[in-house]
Amino acid sequence: MSSDASDNDPFNPLSLRIDPSMGSELGVKKALLHLSVRKPTRQEYFRAHPSTEYRLNIAILELKEDRETYVVVPEIAAAFPGETRAVDLRLCCNRSGTPFLWPVPLPTSDGRENPWHKTSREIATRAETAWVRMAANMGGGYYDVFIAPPGLSEPNWPTDDLPTLLRLAFSGGRLIDNTNHPVLNRLQGLA
Repeated sequence: MSSDASDNDPFNPLSLRIDPSMGSELGVKKALLHLSVRKPTRQEYFRAHPSTEYRLNIAILELKEDRETYVVVPEIAAAFPGETRAVDLRLCCNRSGTPFLWPVPLPTSDGRENPWHKTSREIATRAETAWVRMAANMGGGYYDVFIAPPGLSEPNWPTDDLPTLLRLAFSGGRLIDNTNHPVLNRLQGLA
């Protein structure tokens, strides 16, 4: 094929090739519109943000059948013991760059230690400095941790502050701040 014919070919690789750095020059940034509240899956490597500015001890209420998590203000959580649980909400990010909030269970007030919760906290601490993956050890009753090889790139953390991230995660009625909230009415058989 002559060079004239390839110059006119719209599929000539030379006419389609772009400079790989071109995308970064465009200044395009993916907007964060939603933030999941969930435990890491057993198949994903993740990191936990090391700053205390991106973690918060809160009360949550989980509707397992709906796969919904609600944040509960302290006064309401105290009025509904047994329905809520205390967690250390941690900003995490997986290898594909998707951020999420992980509700890491806090120790119970009675001092009893649950091995699942204890190993979750240990893994969250380990994830501050290394890419980790966790999987249930059903025979042992705790989580195993797997650490990725060193040298992986650092996570691309969201630049939003914690209040903004909380709004993204708990918008649409997922903040329980009064006793007439539909979820509480449902749990009391009123709805």
